[in-house]
Amino acid sequence: MSPVGALLRDLETTMARGSSEERAAILAKLTELFLSTAAGMAEDQISVFDVVIGRLARAIELRARIELSERLSEVPNAPSGVVRQLALDEIAVARPVLVASPRLSDNDLVAISAAKGRDHMLAITERPDLGEPVTDFLILRGGRVVTHAVAANQSARFSRHGMGVLVMRAAQDDALQATLGTRADVPADLTDQLLTAAKNSARRRLEASLEPAMAGVVAGAVERSAETVSSESEIGDDLGKFGTALADIKALNETGKLDEAMVAHYAASGAAEHAICGVAVLAGLSLPATEQIVFGPDRDAVLLVARGMGWSWETTKTLIQLRKGDGKSAPVLERAQISFRNLTPTTAQRVLGFLRMRDGTP
Repeated sequence: MSPVGALLRDLETTMARGSSEERAAILAKLTELFLSTAAGMAEDQISVFDVVIGRLARAIELRARIELSERLSEVPNAPSGVVRQLALDEIAVARPVLVASPRLSDNDLVAISAAKGRDHMLAITERPDLGEPVTDFLILRGGRVVTHAVAANQSARFSRHGMGVLVMRAAQDDALQATLGTRADVPADLTDQLLTAAKNSARRRLEASLEPAMAGVVAGAVERSAETVSSESEIGDDLGKFGTALADIKALNETGKLDEAMVAHYAASGAAEHAICGVAVLAGLSLPATEQIVFGPDRDAVLLVARGMGWSWETTKTLIQLRKGDGKSAPVLERAQISFRNLTPTTAQRVLGFLRMRDGTP
């Protein structure tokens, strides 16, 4: 009698009268026989093992089913029916084949996700090269935890619709924003949406952390900063305006001579372009944004930047005095000094950090 025939005979006897341990033992023999010959098997031969192992797997204990799942999980031609059966079992059994078995198709994975729920979905998110039908379903039905997990799978593929849903959800989910930020497959237009969402989230976190007295000041400064992000042609004009001054400032910066005292010197002497370029380089802001901070209608913006940089009131005052009109007004300077002293360095630094991000600078 052939080894398969002998095992089948023993199987019938074991299924009829055998104990759980005997069933596990016969299953181990069948599995070993399959694994030792699987490489050369045709599908019709595999189907015999599919029926026999599948029948026995329904009558063994949890521990033996887990072991079977682990042994079959990475076999390229494992009995497909058995693999699907294991994948629909409780998660301890299902996990090995859900994570690794190549015998599970996209349709299988979607059906299993629909039938079993979150734990099975999370295991599926770990598979390499997840296809679009699967990721679409996981995003639609998986909930936040599953969505985060599938977004973190760098080899997963997403449809245009699926990626759009992820980016839309990221607008209200900082952790998902961070995860999507690590992916290289987000389309350019969706990347722009993701960047906008990240900036808005940073602003919400910033404003929520501020003392109430500063909320209005910061909101105004942020809005003014947003208004200064201009088109390339406008930036080109500004660079032309500041060209000579910027060259001088960059030369000073490269030799380590650009500092707060140099900015104060330029501002006090009325060299506005040099002062603005100095602030821009030291604070990490663009020229259009810095010009708006110094000369724009929001008088508190320059206070936030100077305080965030750790500069003195005297330096800040020289920047305020560059403003035409009320820049040298004693009442204006007195109110500005009070605001400057009331502004905590920590708050100003957080605002400056946000302004850099909003401005698109490193």
